[in-house]
Amino acid sequence: MEKNGNNRKLRVCVATCNRADYSKLAPIMCGIKTEPEFFELDVVVLGSHLIDDYGNTYRMIEQDDFDINTRLHTIVRGEDEAAMVESVGLALVKLPDVLNRLKPDIMIVHGDRFDALALATSAALMNIRILHIEGGEVSGTIDDSIRHAITKLAHYHVCCTRSAEQHLISMCEDHDRILLAGCPSYDKLLCAKNKDYMSIIRMWLGDDVKPKDYIVALQHPVTTDIKHSIKMFELTLDALISFNKRTLVLFPNIDAGSKEMVRVMRKKGIEHHPNFRAVKHVPFEQFIQLVAHAGCVIGNSSCGVREVGAFGTPVINLGTRQIGRETGENVLHVRDADTQDKILQALHLQFGKQYPCSKIYGDGNAVPRILKFLKSIDLQEPLQKKFCFPPVKDNISQDIDHILETLSALAVDLGGTNLRVAIVSMKGEIVKKYTQFNPKTYEERINLILQMCVEAAAEAVKLNCRILGVAQVFPQVAA
Repeated sequence: MEKNGNNRKLRVCVATCNRADYSKLAPIMCGIKTEPEFFELDVVVLGSHLIDDYGNTYRMIEQDDFDINTRLHTIVRGEDEAAMVESVGLALVKLPDVLNRLKPDIMIVHGDRFDALALATSAALMNIRILHIEGGEVSGTIDDSIRHAITKLAHYHVCCTRSAEQHLISMCEDHDRILLAGCPSYDKLLCAKNKDYMSIIRMWLGDDVKPKDYIVALQHPVTTDIKHSIKMFELTLDALISFNKRTLVLFPNIDAGSKEMVRVMRKKGIEHHPNFRAVKHVPFEQFIQLVAHAGCVIGNSSCGVREVGAFGTPVINLGTRQIGRETGENVLHVRDADTQDKILQALHLQFGKQYPCSKIYGDGNAVPRILKFLKSIDLQEPLQKKFCFPPVKDNISQDIDHILETLSALAVDLGGTNLRVAIVSMKGEIVKKYTQFNPKTYEERINLILQMCVEAAAEAVKLNCRILGVAQVFPQVAA
């Protein structure tokens, strides 16, 4: 078997929490499933996958012919900050029994969600190796903090861009445990050649809609500024109503503030408006076709600045939720989306354009690289992480040697024939003495006496003597 020190199959647990992370994990799961001689796959489903209001998206995992080993209801409803914390706590309570039963060699965790933080925390505390997908990226809001926290818990890292790799190295992660693979979803994106995209467009947007003549909108709450993000969503919907194009609106994720965003949708009658189609979930293969042939994608979802670039579809990225992401030239940023007019102007600028396709996040070969990386993991290696910290000065700590050291001084004798330096204890005892012939010139004498003092001070350390000062012994006194 093509393994490094392993004499059995690698038992891999893939845990998926929502529709977004599944689109990145599914290609890896397919790859693992096609190599049963190397891997055993366990699938754990939790989070919003199991909630009807968010589309019961666990069904798409079953439709992809994966056996779900465990379903965990971990979401505490409320869609506010407290509910997110309680959901993490509930997951932490339930996960130990599952991990004790499965006993995976490695757990694959994706991204920056609060559910993923619970997964990584549980696995780390139970001494299970963690492979983190999409570490090192910078986006914005609380997601950055969660993503970097998972990085610190993870033992192995799969990143999507060169910048993300450098960020991980800067965060003192072991370079040998970092794989620059690209985004797994790009393995599907770059080979998406569904010629029957028209049937998908008609199914979701209506029979009278043409390619490049509709909008896909996907906006989530910003958990660090919920009030502003709800107002921004309201302005976005007003701008889309004014723009008067058929629009597919996906419901927001389960983050704090999403309940208020849904109320805004219903207040404006979006679910019954003739120009809008509001849906909880679109299968990823169909979603690919919808964004590939859209006239514009608008919102603050990571898919807008990541996956959509593969097709050159114009994107309007609103607010700060993806402020640190690397993007292609197809993305127009509206950082301060504080007026309807500003968003409307962005729609007029972007709608219907076609940009060059971008491969910032992948070249379509991420999964083979990840599988090879998994096979190289040596289960005999110590589990304890090693961080590659930059060199720093050693701290001088108080210890018995310092307490017992001899308090001393350097005595300097500027004699006519010889120069002498001695290490002298506080009791007047000469610990060590150095003698050199006195040079003829003043400059030579000064340089030599300085050199002798430096050598004596260095030797004092080895003799456990602490030099407190320097004293000159005058020739007439010494005589």
